[in-house]
Amino acid sequence: MKLILCCDYGLDDAAATADALFHAEKDGYESVVLVAIGGNVPSKVALGNAKKLLAALNFPHPPVTVTDTTAVPQPSEYLKLIHGEDGMGDLFPACPETVVETVPFADWLDSLSGEYDLLSLGPMTLVPRILARGTCRRFVFMGGNIAETPNFNGYEFNHALDRAAFSETVKKYPHVAITMDTCRNEYLNIQKEGVTGDGLLHRIVNRSREMTFVSGEQGCYVWDDVAVKYLRHPDWFSLYAATDRDGNVLTVARYVGTETYGEILGK
Repeated sequence: MKLILCCDYGLDDAAATADALFHAEKDGYESVVLVAIGGNVPSKVALGNAKKLLAALNFPHPPVTVTDTTAVPQPSEYLKLIHGEDGMGDLFPACPETVVETVPFADWLDSLSGEYDLLSLGPMTLVPRILARGTCRRFVFMGGNIAETPNFNGYEFNHALDRAAFSETVKKYPHVAITMDTCRNEYLNIQKEGVTGDGLLHRIVNRSREMTFVSGEQGCYVWDDVAVKYLRHPDWFSLYAATDRDGNVLTVARYVGTETYGEILGK
């Protein structure tokens, strides 16, 4: 069983990847694929950030492949105010080019077969191409909003960057949406106190919190890691159907746990 993560490597993507990889073997994944995409940063920067992150993860995890999507046109911003100069909190040194296998996206896609779980944690530009191959067992994405105030041009950021791909994907494929509504839950807000611990994941999360004071965000929610929490612990959530402003009917997860994000961070 493979786990595929599509990440536009900002801080929350880094947290989500570290969390997913730390638990991947326990969760039964034999391999993991990181599809580095444009979004929070251009795709070339996302690719470099994926490599830097992997070089810093010094715990055992299944084999990881990184896909290079830089040859594919994609939308992106460069949100330095939110994610730092390098897009990932300026926490990581550059890493050797040989640290991890990197495969062109087209070649990897041609070889994709069998069963997998897919986490989409950025714009959905490439997601329909992935879901058209092999057999997706579970598809979870972070994106969209229903009632919460939008954060980018009248939409949630991932949705806004490629509305056409977002609509195409959610209409065609069964999914669970981790929307702004899912994440903006006071149990999941760490802006007041942060999280305790000195592991890499804790440092990433606390750096994300620090950056909210620079950008002026109201609250700190580690958006993409909430999607990992749903994938790993669906019993912590309930599901409901809701329609967004573009008429997309989403299956949305609502956090119903009573523990804070800091308490569930390592679980």
